[in-house]
Amino acid sequence: MSTHAPDFLQALMQISWEATWRGLELHYGAVTWAFLLDLLTDYGIYLVSALGLFVLFVAGQYSLGHAGLVGIGAYATGVLAVKLGIPFWPSLPLSGLAGMLAGFLYCYLLAFRLSGFYLAIGTFAFGEALITFWLNSGFFGGALGFPKIPLASNWFTVAIVLAVVLLFLWRLQQSRFWLEFQAIRESPLVASAMGIDVRRTKMLAWGIGGFLTGLGGNLLAHRITILAPADFSINLTLVLLLGVLLGGLRTFWGTVAGGAFVYFMPWLTTTDEPRSRLMFYGLTIIALMIVRPGGLLPPGAPKARTAADLEKLAARERPALSGNEPTRPSQTY
Repeated sequence: MSTHAPDFLQALMQISWEATWRGLELHYGAVTWAFLLDLLTDYGIYLVSALGLFVLFVAGQYSLGHAGLVGIGAYATGVLAVKLGIPFWPSLPLSGLAGMLAGFLYCYLLAFRLSGFYLAIGTFAFGEALITFWLNSGFFGGALGFPKIPLASNWFTVAIVLAVVLLFLWRLQQSRFWLEFQAIRESPLVASAMGIDVRRTKMLAWGIGGFLTGLGGNLLAHRITILAPADFSINLTLVLLLGVLLGGLRTFWGTVAGGAFVYFMPWLTTTDEPRSRLMFYGLTIIALMIVRPGGLLPPGAPKARTAADLEKLAARERPALSGNEPTRPSQTY
């Protein structure tokens, strides 16, 4: 065996770290606060749509047509803003409502009939059908796109919407609906035997996910100002999917972290050679999936409940007793 170090180790030993540091300063030193603010604004828009997909994954609803929901929210925004003249803030909940109705349609046509990979394939086909519809619809601009949407998504508006969405998800995660989502993801049959209405829970998950995605579509439309059907292809779905899967399904904060990794890593690895950048980006994702196969925040085991926890839960869920009815003494387990 040769005692000489491999070529790449020899090259590593010969690196001038001072020159490397100067190169990093040259690469990142020209970054301005305005650029970072724009980057964070775009990340916030991406994150709102990714959180909508996260809600679906928590409930076991695997969608590869999520870009279609983003497109529905975006095109609804275009119609509201350009053809009806509705300002940004009133159009925001209306776009979310359009996304919610689209989520209900996804659920009724696909989620009630399919599950697992078959549901993913069905949603992918539905999303591709939407692209074909937009390409051939003169009302939505066709292949030329839907122009003249006012620029209204800035860092301030995106920060407000994102803060409200995160607060809503935090409250949702503390509710019984979150437990129902997790139950039907693990086993719809067992969840149904425990008294959970599986169809209603699926519809609720698709409604919430669709509403959040509709908000993301609104922010995106008011950011890029012109919509093209190709913007809502499978490529957008895969970028959203990476953020959710790399973050994990334990909590929505995982999607926040995973989305930041997906969104900022291509910029951090920018080089003069695009192929080198894509290769390094792909290798970092593969390494992360090997080290953290369940995501940055993987779903852990359910928290064990003590007898006191069960008593508090029963007292909170027990309906109010009438004044003359005696209370049942608590039991000790």
